[in-house]
Amino acid sequence: MTPGSARHRTPSAPPPRPAGSHAGARNVLVMSAAVFLLIAGEQLWSRFLPVYLVALGAPAVVLGLWGSSKDFLDAALQYPGGALSDRYGNQRALLVFTAIAGLGYLAYRLAGAWPVLFLGLLLASAWTSLASPAMFALVAESLPPGRRARGFLIQSVLRRVPMIFAPALGGLLVERLGLQVGLRVGFTVSCVLAVITLWFQRRFYVAPAAPAANRVHGLLATWRRASSPLKRLLVADVLARAAESMADVFVVVYAIDHLHAGAAQYGAWVGLQMAVSIASYFPGAWMAERFGRRPPVIITFVMFAAYPLLVGLSRDAGMLTWAFVAGGLRELGEPARKSMIVDASPADARGQTVGAYYLARSVMILPAGAIGGLLWARHIHAPFWLAATIGAVGVVYFTLAFREPAVETA
Repeated sequence: MTPGSARHRTPSAPPPRPAGSHAGARNVLVMSAAVFLLIAGEQLWSRFLPVYLVALGAPAVVLGLWGSSKDFLDAALQYPGGALSDRYGNQRALLVFTAIAGLGYLAYRLAGAWPVLFLGLLLASAWTSLASPAMFALVAESLPPGRRARGFLIQSVLRRVPMIFAPALGGLLVERLGLQVGLRVGFTVSCVLAVITLWFQRRFYVAPAAPAANRVHGLLATWRRASSPLKRLLVADVLARAAESMADVFVVVYAIDHLHAGAAQYGAWVGLQMAVSIASYFPGAWMAERFGRRPPVIITFVMFAAYPLLVGLSRDAGMLTWAFVAGGLRELGEPARKSMIVDASPADARGQTVGAYYLARSVMILPAGAIGGLLWARHIHAPFWLAATIGAVGVVYFTLAFREPAVETA
């Protein structure tokens, strides 16, 4: 902001209101509602996009490229999203990211050839990846440290509720209208929801009294500034997520091909896991406020180790049901873990630090899936045993090495 600009505002740009406790809570609710609307739209069609690629004539190799592109964008866009949110303010950044994602949904809707879907993927990733650090920073900016776990609780619940009903509605559209028409209806719904979300955010976000204009430090400089607690949390998180990536992709194959479960039964297990995840957020947030954040995060990391172990031990459907319950409990400490990340990040570079954290995590776990595939080819239980071992190492490391970080204030 240039000197004197506050004295020469145009009538269409009223002075920003201070983001007090009420305004901060409102910002978190507005962001969470935006998450709900956009995720609800995406879940109508996102699981069917590989089939849509085939319907538009994509060869088999393109399907693998699609999955790799999603993983790459999820990693590569985290830090730029955080840098933009620090430079221009979280609310403004989220508005821009919503608009870019809406253009991605429009590209999906208008696609007549499969290469256009890759353009849609790049633009739509503005919400799924680019916006993530801005969401973290907005919660930190809007709520005091003691209430941040609750803020992440609201966001996490509203993110996952659409995952319960929207894929089924999308499947119904495909069954009734056919694949291409059904998905285009879903893309249209996403475009409409993006416009509604953009209007809702512009109307109800409360701008901070001093809009952010923080300096972008650069990726390496940002990581050098990161605190020791954050780096230790990252190590434990990488171990847990490596265990997840190594085993999760083989669970459906193990259930259907080796335990002879039906597709409908597997779908019911996935629904059970999601329901347990949502339900677990509430006791997890209560534990964080009552006993501190380490206990629920430790339980989360324990479940990252227990899930592949229980899958590997399962010899019938009853045992596998308990594995999916453990899989759902992996989310119990997520609000507490996310609040740890923002509390351990410098107040003037929260978006950049969160982006650097998730970029580092995504890059470091990339080999896990391939390693799991090599192990699976040797013995079907091998990826589950190694995943459980890696997860257990993460539990021990976090328990011994991590202490609550000091909270930096703006």
